[in-house]
Amino acid sequence: MDKKFALQELNKFRKTGDISDYHFSFAKKDSGYSISKKENDIKIAANTNADLLRAYNYALGLVNEQKDQEVNVTANFDQVIAMIDLARNAVLSVKTLKSEICRLAGLGYTEIWLYLEDEFEIPDEPYFGLSRGRYSQDQLHELALYSDKLGVDLVPAIQTLGHLKNVFKWQHYNNTIADTDNNLYPGKKEVRDFVEKELKAATAPFLTNKIHIGMDEAYSIGLGKYYFDHKDQVINQEELIKEHAQMVFDLCKKLELKPMMWSDMWFEIGSPTNMMYDPKAKLDQFKVDPEIGQVYWDYYSTDKSHYLPVMKKHFELTDNVYFAGGIWTWGRLAPNQSKMKASIKAGLEAAKAVGIKKVAATAWRDDSAETPFAASYLGWQVFSEYQYLDEPTEADFEQDFRLLQNEDYQSYLLLDNFDNFRAVVNEKDMIPSKLLLYEDLIQPRFYQNFKKVQLTDYYHELAESLSDAIPSENSALMFDYYIQLAAVLSEKVQLLNDLSRKRAKQEELEDYKDSLQKLAKIRRMLWFRENKASGSEIMDIRFGGMIERIKTVEYLLSQGTYQMEIPEVEMDKHIDDDFGNARYFEIVSPSDISW
Repeated sequence: MDKKFALQELNKFRKTGDISDYHFSFAKKDSGYSISKKENDIKIAANTNADLLRAYNYALGLVNEQKDQEVNVTANFDQVIAMIDLARNAVLSVKTLKSEICRLAGLGYTEIWLYLEDEFEIPDEPYFGLSRGRYSQDQLHELALYSDKLGVDLVPAIQTLGHLKNVFKWQHYNNTIADTDNNLYPGKKEVRDFVEKELKAATAPFLTNKIHIGMDEAYSIGLGKYYFDHKDQVINQEELIKEHAQMVFDLCKKLELKPMMWSDMWFEIGSPTNMMYDPKAKLDQFKVDPEIGQVYWDYYSTDKSHYLPVMKKHFELTDNVYFAGGIWTWGRLAPNQSKMKASIKAGLEAAKAVGIKKVAATAWRDDSAETPFAASYLGWQVFSEYQYLDEPTEADFEQDFRLLQNEDYQSYLLLDNFDNFRAVVNEKDMIPSKLLLYEDLIQPRFYQNFKKVQLTDYYHELAESLSDAIPSENSALMFDYYIQLAAVLSEKVQLLNDLSRKRAKQEELEDYKDSLQKLAKIRRMLWFRENKASGSEIMDIRFGGMIERIKTVEYLLSQGTYQMEIPEVEMDKHIDDDFGNARYFEIVSPSDISW
């Protein structure tokens, strides 16, 4: 870490201004950090670089508020990691990513995983990540140098078995290294050569020899082209996974890399019932190199006792165990803040109880990153609090979010209300706001589900509440987007009701179209503030499709032939809750979009 640069960069990020009147002194501490601010005298003691930057950032917050305070905390974990998903159409610009690296450094994160899949350049592989906004080798090196100056390890996270759909869209790869539309073909020399290229290119720009090699959810291995090429044999998926994993491990050893991987497939194939993370899985059959980090990912339970047996079971594989929780930003329009807080609490309390010392917060962005990155700020805050506080309270979250990020806790909690109508945790992750936004105006699939709550008034009141939010300079545009989204949802419910009762007029459709276009405009501004251009076409297509659908309804009304096709039953909701959960293509039409 370049201490002088890091402190100056944090001061610039926080826009604290001239602090030359303040006298800072720094000392060493055995664990965590302490701060003593008395007027213009600020004493900081810290153990690690991460502790120092969090303490300094906290002190800047006290300067901003002209507040004196004494703080003394110890650290609970050796590593606190942030994983940023950059592979779901939204690729943060280099400028934005630097800003977020600085934000995370100021929260005390020690390491950042960049989840890339195909979003990095492989020399001599022009199709890899083509037109997807991939980072060049120079861009990744620039980011690694910046992160290193802030004392944060920047680590590539890729896939070396499954989750390669975006690679296999190109026939160039489909004919040579693909087994299914998701997995590599096990055992092929061409696959070994490709993975070696991947590993070299993914690690070359970085300053560490750490790499996350993925390897999760490869359920269909051996059941595609491999199956048809070996029809005279019994397909043994367990052996295929073990052999492929060993090949990747051997390459890592050859390249002197320190790999870590998602651990779910060991449990899946070791389970008598092929159960995900089965506590009864027989893991002693696997001779996994104990140096390979095993990352237990589990974002779903709010019960500490759910995590404990699986965490303990991991130590049968290695002592090099990580736990990865989630900050619930994926597959939705707004973050599930209640589930985020409850699942992080349960998971990190369990990790502390069993002695796991490396923990990661994951910000996945499934279904095209519809949640703006700025909406993730509270999740990063909450996760980091468990590093320094054994049992952080709502008051801790509120104070520290303000002091460390200039953000208002209660305002961010309002985002939970898009999908949560109750004063409890949105446990099963229902997403009525997304179902409603994309609901078709002629054949609304989920219309029956919406009759349980008076949503017109609900979303109108949410828009009013969000108008009273207290944003920072960094979150102001995001709150403008959410105010307009709530207004659009309120209008959409009323429009669906009026269309179903044949009371809708052209003027109502025009008003709704104007509101939707305003929402699309703010969303576009948000996208280009945060991301590269690649991937923006997906959101343009989604919003453009909704606007064209309004025109179709206007046409049918003018012809006197409009008829809403309301399902006689509630739509299959994927989850056992009032409204349901679905991805865009499952909401917008019962037909396959690209069939």
